[in-house]
Amino acid sequence: MEPNQSDIGVAALIEMQRRFLNSERPFARVVGTLFLAGLLKERLARLTDRQVGQLMLDLIWNQFGVLDPEMTICQHATQRLFRSSGRNLTAEEIEMQEQRPACPMCGSEMIHNFGIDEPDYLECALLDCGLRIQAT
Repeated sequence: MEPNQSDIGVAALIEMQRRFLNSERPFARVVGTLFLAGLLKERLARLTDRQVGQLMLDLIWNQFGVLDPEMTICQHATQRLFRSSGRNLTAEEIEMQEQRPACPMCGSEMIHNFGIDEPDYLECALLDCGLRIQAT
C-alpha cells in the first residue's frame, strides 16, 4: 500500500526536499524541490502556532550566530508563536491564503506583503511589471 501524501511527516518532507535540492539532476532539483515545497507548505498550514514555533527552534535557530540580527528576529517570532492561542488554520483560512488576486496590469498573481515600517501592500509577482498597491 502506497503512503498518502498527507501521511508523510513534516520532518520527512523537509529531508526529501533537501535531497532534491542537492540532486545533480537539474530537473529533479527544480521540479522535485518545488513540488515538495508545496506539500510542506500545506502541512505547515495544518500545524498549530506552537508546533511551528517548535520547528523554528529545532531547525532555524542553529543557522544563526548569537549576535546576528536574524537570531533576534527568529527568537522573537518563536516566543510569539509559543505564546499564541496555538490553534491551527481552518480549511477556509488555508484556501484564502492560497488565493492570490491577479495583477490589473499584466494578469500575474499579486503577492501580499505585510508591512513592517509601511502599510501592507500587494506587489505583482512579475518583476517586469512591478505594480505595487496598498492592501485593503
